[in-house]
Amino acid sequence: MAGQDSALEKGLHAIVDSFYKYAKGPSGQKQLDGQAFQMLLKNELSHQLTNVQSTEAGKKLLKDLDVDNNKQLSFNEYWALIAQICQAISHKHGSY
Repeated sequence: MAGQDSALEKGLHAIVDSFYKYAKGPSGQKQLDGQAFQMLLKNELSHQLTNVQSTEAGKKLLKDLDVDNNKQLSFNEYWALIAQICQAISHKHGSY
C-alpha cells in the first residue's frame, strides 16, 4: 500500500525505534541494560512517567519489568512498560 504512514503507524515505529536507539547487544538479541534504560526513561518518557531523573526509581522499574531477572530488558519486557503507559493514557481519556 503506497502513501504515508498513519499517525498510529508512525507511533508504533517510534516505540520500536526508541527501544533500538538505546538497546545494546548483537542483532536479534538487543536488550536495555540499567544505564540504557535510565537514558531511555530520561530522554523519551519524561512527560509520561514521574521520577525519571531518579536512578533509584529507574532501577525499581527495571526490576519490576525484568521477568527473567537478568538485569536487562528485552523488547517484550519493554513492551510491558509501553502497555502500562497506554493503559494510564486510556484512563485519562476515560475521565473526560
